[in-house]
Amino acid sequence: MRLIIVLFFSLCITYAKQSKTPLAVEYVNPANFSGLWYEIARTYNSFEKNCVAATVEYKLEKNNNYSVTNRCFEHEIDGKLIVYNGTVQALEKDNMAKIKSTYFWIFSKNYQIIYLDDYQTAVMGDKNMENVWIMNREPFLDEKKLKDILAMLENYMDIQEFIFTKQDKNGKYK
Repeated sequence: MRLIIVLFFSLCITYAKQSKTPLAVEYVNPANFSGLWYEIARTYNSFEKNCVAATVEYKLEKNNNYSVTNRCFEHEIDGKLIVYNGTVQALEKDNMAKIKSTYFWIFSKNYQIIYLDDYQTAVMGDKNMENVWIMNREPFLDEKKLKDILAMLENYMDIQEFIFTKQDKNGKYK
């Protein structure tokens, strides 16, 4: 009986810890967020199955919206190039902290920037922290910074769910 009680409380603590939703950063300047971001890690999503050297490029358009180009290679860095395009719309005027991403004209989902370090490193996720990306302006992220980000994210999700993205050492898309 004691074991059941301990297991029950452990599950409750784990659920409470992982059911919190992080707040979006206060402000994301649309022009500063533009450009190429390298995926450092992600949670599983069907669009990026078997992807390596994944990037996302935000191109600022009218009304502080973006056209978006996602690229990756299938299975290996010199594998088949996979490209898909979409759009991103700000959910708040002149602020990209909360966005709506649309792909193939019908698939839309809201995301928020929950971590932003001088427009060099960012974490983007949905409100349930099921789809989360750690992104950086360079193909690799300093190990200490990555550990700090993972420690912060551990308050909101199981960080074991991250898939760490294999990147080209020279930055394939520079």
